[in-house]
Amino acid sequence: MAAYLKTYTKEEFLQFLEKINVNENIINKFLELPEIYKRNGNIFDLHISSIWHSEGKTFYEFEINYYSENLIEYLFGSKVFTDVEHSINNMLCEIKNANCPNK
Repeated sequence: MAAYLKTYTKEEFLQFLEKINVNENIINKFLELPEIYKRNGNIFDLHISSIWHSEGKTFYEFEINYYSENLIEYLFGSKVFTDVEHSINNMLCEIKNANCPNK
Protein backbone atom coordinates (compact mmCIF):
# COMPACT_ATOMS: atom_id res chain seq x y z
CA MET A 1 0.00 0.00 0.00
CA ALA A 2 1.37 3.42 -0.95
CA ALA A 3 0.90 6.26 1.51
CA TYR A 4 1.64 9.93 0.91
CA LEU A 5 2.08 12.47 3.71
CA LYS A 6 1.16 16.10 3.13
CA THR A 7 1.30 19.00 5.57
CA TYR A 8 -0.84 22.10 5.18
CA THR A 9 -1.07 25.68 6.28
CA LYS A 10 -4.51 26.71 7.46
CA GLU A 11 -5.22 28.39 4.11
CA GLU A 12 -4.02 25.38 2.11
CA PHE A 13 -6.18 23.03 4.17
CA LEU A 14 -9.19 25.30 3.72
CA GLN A 15 -8.64 25.09 -0.05
CA PHE A 16 -8.35 21.31 0.23
CA LEU A 17 -11.64 21.10 2.17
CA GLU A 18 -13.37 23.24 -0.44
CA LYS A 19 -11.89 21.15 -3.28
CA ILE A 20 -13.29 17.91 -1.85
CA ASN A 21 -16.68 19.58 -1.25
CA VAL A 22 -16.71 19.37 2.53
CA ASN A 23 -19.92 20.58 4.18
CA GLU A 24 -19.98 24.31 5.03
CA ASN A 25 -20.66 23.55 8.71
CA ILE A 26 -17.42 21.56 8.92
CA ILE A 27 -15.52 24.37 7.19
CA ASN A 28 -16.95 26.89 9.67
CA LYS A 29 -15.78 24.70 12.58
CA PHE A 30 -12.33 24.52 11.00
CA LEU A 31 -12.20 28.31 10.71
CA GLU A 32 -12.70 28.54 14.50
CA LEU A 33 -9.25 27.05 15.06
CA PRO A 34 -6.64 29.76 15.69
CA GLU A 35 -3.45 29.60 13.65
CA ILE A 36 -1.27 29.94 16.75
CA TYR A 37 -1.61 29.35 20.47
CA LYS A 38 0.53 30.95 23.10
CA ARG A 39 0.87 29.10 26.39
CA ASN A 40 3.28 30.04 29.17
CA GLY A 41 5.22 32.23 26.75
CA ASN A 42 5.59 29.43 24.20
CA ILE A 43 4.12 29.60 20.71
CA PHE A 44 2.34 26.58 19.25
CA ASP A 45 1.56 26.72 15.53
CA LEU A 46 -1.40 24.97 13.96
CA HIS A 47 -0.06 21.74 12.46
CA ILE A 48 -2.22 19.95 9.90
CA SER A 49 -1.26 16.78 8.08
CA SER A 50 -2.96 14.15 6.00
CA ILE A 51 -1.90 10.77 4.76
CA TRP A 52 -3.42 9.64 1.50
CA HIS A 53 -3.52 5.87 1.05
CA SER A 54 -3.72 5.13 -2.65
CA GLU A 55 -3.87 1.37 -3.09
CA GLY A 56 -6.86 -0.81 -2.51
CA LYS A 57 -9.56 1.24 -0.85
CA THR A 58 -8.32 4.83 -1.22
CA PHE A 59 -8.74 6.95 1.90
CA TYR A 60 -7.26 9.80 3.92
CA GLU A 61 -6.15 10.05 7.53
CA PHE A 62 -6.03 13.46 9.20
CA GLU A 63 -4.17 14.89 12.17
CA ILE A 64 -4.68 18.41 13.50
CA ASN A 65 -2.71 19.66 16.47
CA TYR A 66 -0.53 22.54 17.67
CA TYR A 67 3.27 22.26 17.57
CA SER A 68 6.03 24.27 19.23
CA GLU A 69 9.32 24.45 17.32
CA ASN A 70 11.11 25.72 20.45
CA LEU A 71 9.85 22.96 22.75
CA ILE A 72 9.78 20.31 20.01
CA GLU A 73 6.41 19.09 21.28
CA TYR A 74 2.73 19.06 20.51
CA LEU A 75 0.20 20.87 22.66
CA PHE A 76 -2.08 17.80 22.77
CA GLY A 77 -1.65 14.06 22.38
CA SER A 78 -1.54 12.82 18.80
CA LYS A 79 -4.80 11.48 17.35
CA VAL A 80 -5.36 10.46 13.75
CA PHE A 81 -8.83 10.19 12.23
CA THR A 82 -10.12 8.95 8.87
CA ASP A 83 -12.94 11.50 9.05
CA VAL A 84 -11.89 15.14 8.74
CA GLU A 85 -14.89 16.30 10.80
CA HIS A 86 -13.81 14.06 13.70
CA SER A 87 -10.31 15.53 13.52
CA ILE A 88 -11.60 19.12 13.61
CA ASN A 89 -14.10 18.36 16.38
CA ASN A 90 -11.40 16.64 18.41
CA MET A 91 -9.16 19.70 18.27
CA LEU A 92 -12.01 22.05 19.21
CA CYS A 93 -12.83 19.79 22.18
CA GLU A 94 -9.18 19.53 23.25
CA ILE A 95 -8.89 23.31 23.31
CA LYS A 96 -12.13 23.70 25.24
CA ASN A 97 -11.48 20.87 27.72
CA ALA A 98 -7.93 22.00 28.45
CA ASN A 99 -9.24 25.52 29.00
CA CYS A 100 -6.21 26.62 27.03
CA PRO A 101 -5.69 30.30 27.48
CA ASN A 102 -4.40 31.79 24.27
CA LYS A 103 -1.95 34.06 26.10
